[in-house]
Amino acid sequence: MNDDSNPIDSSRQLLMMITARYGEALAWAELLHRQQRRKGKDIPYISHLISVSALVWEDGGNEDQAIAALLHDAIEDADQTRETIAERFGSVVAGIVQDCTDTSADVAAGEKEPWLLRKTRYISSLRSKPDESLLVTAADKAHNAGDMVLDARLNPGMWSKFNAGLDGSAWYLQQMHSELLQRHPQSRSVARLGEAVAEILASNSYAELVPSGTSPQQWAAQYIDRAQGNQTPGSEGS
Repeated sequence: MNDDSNPIDSSRQLLMMITARYGEALAWAELLHRQQRRKGKDIPYISHLISVSALVWEDGGNEDQAIAALLHDAIEDADQTRETIAERFGSVVAGIVQDCTDTSADVAAGEKEPWLLRKTRYISSLRSKPDESLLVTAADKAHNAGDMVLDARLNPGMWSKFNAGLDGSAWYLQQMHSELLQRHPQSRSVARLGEAVAEILASNSYAELVPSGTSPQQWAAQYIDRAQGNQTPGSEGS
């Protein structure tokens, strides 16, 4: 009798295994974020968390990563800590959620540092973060960027709801894509993020910001030089 089993397929089935923990994480995420809405919309925030988790599964992530995706904003936006998450779902999930958080642990609950400080520090930290965490980060940024693009197609003025506006958002997403592409070149989420960045930089709204003789890519990369000394406190939904 021939054994047609493929050890690679078997290991992948183990990787993609789902248990009751995932349902528990989904229920807790819904409870933590029940009163929150997507920025500038009347859409429950849980929709973003579910979408990010789905992208992680589709990108070959495992259950710990998919759970971390559901909880990736729990420290930043739901007053949880690495310890409270570890108590429920273990240190691996808690570590990934911490890696997805750009707010310093020294900041009081419910408060955030200036947007530019958080984003520059987070971009600089990516190279030291483990691949398992970056897969979740890529899914988060891909969903946010794709959502922005779809909203901007209907309403080009929607960028004003973000503290960094179109100029800062384009820079941040461009830099995130550049860093993530080096670590996860085959990632579906990174590809989605790249497509969104390309559409943002090619948009008429962004063209209005770019001086003659400068490419959109170059102008986006130079944002940090323009923004130095003009930091605005608050959060940005990307």
